Amino acid sequence: MSRRAALLLLAPAVLLIAALLGAPLLWLIRFSIHEGQTGVTPTGALTLAHYARALGDGFYLAVFGRTLGLALLITLVSAIVSYPLAHFMWQAPPRWRGALTILALSPLLVSIVVSSYGWMVILGDQGVINQALLALGLVDAPVRLMYTDFAIIVGLVHIVMPFMTLSILAALEKIDPLLAEAAATLGAPRWAVLRHVTLPLALPGIAAGTTIVFSLAISAYVTPAVLGPSGSNFITTLIYHQFTQLMNWSFGAALAALLLTLSLAVVFGYMRLLARAGVFGRGVA
Repeated sequence: MSRRAALLLLAPAVLLIAALLGAPLLWLIRFSIHEGQTGVTPTGALTLAHYARALGDGFYLAVFGRTLGLALLITLVSAIVSYPLAHFMWQAPPRWRGALTILALSPLLVSIVVSSYGWMVILGDQGVINQALLALGLVDAPVRLMYTDFAIIVGLVHIVMPFMTLSILAALEKIDPLLAEAAATLGAPRWAVLRHVTLPLALPGIAAGTTIVFSLAISAYVTPAVLGPSGSNFITTLIYHQFTQLMNWSFGAALAALLLTLSLAVVFGYMRLLARAGVFGRGVA
């Protein structure tokens, strides 16, 4: 296929993305560089005051830092939890893989709102966990699990795990099973096979999964709003507050643009680091 034919085939998808994503994004940026708005139309002179306010105030910088830290922690926990599950699915008999795949995808079959409220039932003061702790005599009073960073981490890890698991599984399925058998035949114990054979070859899947999970975690709104502490403690809830309660669309748009810039910078730097390490060049000949 010629280069021109390939570009023609890509043109409809590119135009669709430009219309559905690019145009609203440009409109958002337009809001962020105007003094104010009248209805849904940005008005006033061009200014960078909204960006200066966000970057010059310690409160907003702290919210950005907190959001970034939680997103990175959620990504790390998702990778640690998802790899054993993906490895188990990879090693499972073919007749069980379909059922295991559906089980891994189950968090996506339920609305994020319903899932978040389900965690409220589990993590609340009268929830399943606290009732079990009280019944076992391990605590004298309910442990505060709801409306904490812990609740945000648990809720978001539950939601993003399928993306991490399937990304790792896709990489594992490209590994020739004979490689592990050959290593074992040469006397390598299981942990050595995992460390020196399986895990290095699964790194491209881990890299893809962590990129997706980080992007979803740092931009999540529903779970932090439902399970997290009260107030604007997560950047997405702060942006929502600016748009819907304070009606300060220009400043909210500036915060959203900064969040997008932060996300792109982290993902781009991460991908460059992985590329330099040769992660994406690994494979089975």
